[in-house]
Amino acid sequence: MSVTAPAPVLRTRTLDRCLACGGSALRRLALRYEYAGSGFPLMECETCGMRFLGVQPVGDALASLYAEPYFESDFRCGRSAATSFERGAFAAENDGLLDAFASLRAPGRLLEVGCAAGWLLERAAARGWNVKGVEPSAAAAGFARSLGLDVFQGELEAARLPDSSFDLVYMGDVLEHVPDCRATLDEVRRVLAPGGFLYLRGPITTHSLARSLALALYGMAGREIVLGEPPYHLWEFTPRPLERLARTAGFVAVELRQSKIPPGGARAGKGGIQRAAMAAIDALNLPLTAACNARGDRVVMIARRPSAAVPV
Repeated sequence: MSVTAPAPVLRTRTLDRCLACGGSALRRLALRYEYAGSGFPLMECETCGMRFLGVQPVGDALASLYAEPYFESDFRCGRSAATSFERGAFAAENDGLLDAFASLRAPGRLLEVGCAAGWLLERAAARGWNVKGVEPSAAAAGFARSLGLDVFQGELEAARLPDSSFDLVYMGDVLEHVPDCRATLDEVRRVLAPGGFLYLRGPITTHSLARSLALALYGMAGREIVLGEPPYHLWEFTPRPLERLARTAGFVAVELRQSKIPPGGARAGKGGIQRAAMAAIDALNLPLTAACNARGDRVVMIARRPSAAVPV
């Protein structure tokens, strides 16, 4: 009889302070990931409000989460029927992004951090942008290079890009994955030219009505929400701590716009009653977010590197 070998335990680190502000007063929230024999509890900094996993995969363990299968199915939390490598699958979305960039400035030097397969950069180049990408995944970076794009494989800091060398930096569903969100934004500011823009978008899942209510109820009951999936999101941003992080890194926020994913499409593993309750709460959440820019589960933050130094 054959016996399936257990999955290797991931190499991890434990954070005893907040990397966003340096605060050491941390409290545990009622959520944790369970994956590959390790637990990854969600913490909140009592100084700045930043939420992050108190135990995080590091090095090769972190890189292993972003092998090619991630870009086939998990790269959008399982909500996309298309893979990251399909030409045209996200063409309309990318054109919308480029329209948004054009509303900020004329085409210039564009850096995409976490460029995945490179489709946005390809379309940006066709619209007159001088483009470069940075992508940690070897599989995704290799694919982007096959399109003829200039893509560095590795973390942003390792790329050692020149100071003030870009007019706009785009990060889409990226900052929540990086080992050090503050260090990454510091580097983004360094490579942006004075007056340049950071256009960032991503999830703020724990800010939504359904997840906020669940965290509160589980906490009062002394229980935890357990997610049996890879700990992709090392940082669980909410709007105020995210804006504070950007300000601390030397940016001035121009816009912070929340949105809400419509009900449905939840990951497998939830019971029928649980799914129905979440759908009902989301149905209330949707118009609230649209009308009041509140309690969303997605955010777009546009920030600018000032032309002169701004006190933090």
